[in-house]
Amino acid sequence: RWLASQGAGAQAERIAAEVLAVLEDPAHAALFGSQALAEAPVAGLVQGQAIAGIVDRLLVEQDRVLVVDFKTGLKVPAGPADVALAHRRQMAAYAAVLAQAFPGRRVEAALLYTAAPKFLLLADKDMAGLLPLD
Repeated sequence: RWLASQGAGAQAERIAAEVLAVLEDPAHAALFGSQALAEAPVAGLVQGQAIAGIVDRLLVEQDRVLVVDFKTGLKVPAGPADVALAHRRQMAAYAAVLAQAFPGRRVEAALLYTAAPKFLLLADKDMAGLLPLD
C-alpha cells in the first residue's frame, strides 16, 4: 500500500519482492539485526582530505567492521571486478575512514544489489589505489 501511495504503480509488486528477498535472506540477517546501524554517518580525514557520507548499513563487531551500501539498479555485476569504478571508489573512501575510527579491527566493504539480491564483498585489491587522493 505504501509503494502504491508513493506512485510506484505497476512496479510496486516488483519493488516489494526485492525488498522482502533481501530482508528475509538469512545471509543478510546481521545487517538488519540490532547490532547494525542504518543510515550511519561516516566522516573523517584521510591523508588530509575530508571524506563524508551516509552508509546504508554499518555493522561493528569485536574484530571487524562491515560497511554495506545498497545498490538498486537493475544491472547487477557478475563479481567485484565488474563493479562500477565510482562505487568501488566510494567504498574505498568509507573503508579508509572506518579503518581510522576503529584501529585494530578488520574493515570490510560490500555492496548489496537489491535486484538479485546479490552481496559482493570487495577485497582490498578491488579498492586499491581508488581513494580520490591516490
